[in-house]
Amino acid sequence: MIFFKKIFKRSKSLAQFGLLNFIAFFIMLGISFFDDRTLMGVNVWMKPMKFAVSIGIFSWTMAWYLFYLPQIRKVQKIKLTIITAMLIEQVIIIYQASRGEMSHFNVSSIGNAVLFQIMGIAILINTIMVFWAYRLFSVVESLFTGYKRGIQLGMLIFVVASLEGYLMAANLSHTVGAPDGQEGIFFFNWAKTYGDLRIFHFLGLHALQAVPLFAWYFARDNVRRVNIFAAIYFLLSLGTLWNALAGRGIFWL
Repeated sequence: MIFFKKIFKRSKSLAQFGLLNFIAFFIMLGISFFDDRTLMGVNVWMKPMKFAVSIGIFSWTMAWYLFYLPQIRKVQKIKLTIITAMLIEQVIIIYQASRGEMSHFNVSSIGNAVLFQIMGIAILINTIMVFWAYRLFSVVESLFTGYKRGIQLGMLIFVVASLEGYLMAANLSHTVGAPDGQEGIFFFNWAKTYGDLRIFHFLGLHALQAVPLFAWYFARDNVRRVNIFAAIYFLLSLGTLWNALAGRGIFWL
């Protein structure tokens, strides 16, 4: 409970937005028990549920990090822009799910294509905000050096992984070697026997949590150790991208 209180103390707006997404997850989970429509082999509410959890975690994470930045006006702009961009993203995903339509890679009509393009713009803007925060951390002097480096590298890997999403957008698909909708693992739905570009996307985005957590618990004042961990984490994540581009699934061995 102390952790959650700190989140709200650090940034009320991002904390509330994150909580809204977690509440949305449980609402859509309840709806999924009564709505048995499927899309790409899974319940239509699965994708917005996954995004609700992801956006909720992202919002709370940024609430924690942005608290360290002394540039109050710039931080407020970043917060407002993140909330707006992610709200647009999630509203479109939920709207398309309610219609039984794909939100991503859907250019089956002008309306669907426009919504897909809007989502792409929103994600780009959000990525720019994270990169801006990364740059602003260069002036922070009140943190442990290793922890500060962990936050910065986590943000940098996040940016790379976010931009990797445009590789999927260019292909209008996240599966390599077969159409989307292949049999996947539980909840994440990553393809078991074909390449899936979402794995690197997921691992890279969550470097935003993984690298700083490692730095805080194991290398608060050891920048070198943080650099090594971040490099290993990124290379292993990149390995999943190489594996996916080769058309191999996570169970290809």
